[in-house]
Amino acid sequence: SCEGTDGDDHPEINLEDDMEDLKVWVYVQHDYTPADRSYPIKQSYVDIILRGCLSISEAFARSFIDTTVGWWHDGNGSSREKISNVDQLTEDKDKDDDHHTWIDDRHFPLYIRSDPDYSQEMGHILDSLIKEHHPEALERRKRY
Repeated sequence: SCEGTDGDDHPEINLEDDMEDLKVWVYVQHDYTPADRSYPIKQSYVDIILRGCLSISEAFARSFIDTTVGWWHDGNGSSREKISNVDQLTEDKDKDDDHHTWIDDRHFPLYIRSDPDYSQEMGHILDSLIKEHHPEALERRKRY
């Protein structure tokens, strides 16, 4: 946890003092394609990203969560070819909810670079951080 707060009892990021030599890699998608049931957000991937953010600071992780968009998409389903494993998610669960843009795969990680032990140990903490900024999206996350 970082020292200081931003007025909302969250630690503030002081880039000038604490992170002057910090190098962060950022993925920038030129053409925005929202997550959908064919290509959902995998919790195992989010866990790895948040592990990296937390290695910098809790404030950095909060900032990442707060400024990241696309946690949930209510638009039309994708016309892209479906991934068979993800199709299984939608066959029997919540037929009225077509989008499944975020799946909780911690118990059976789909992300190839996942760290199941970290996700199991830290999952409740990561979920608490996410819930602070995106409670509606977290509630709509589907178990894979």
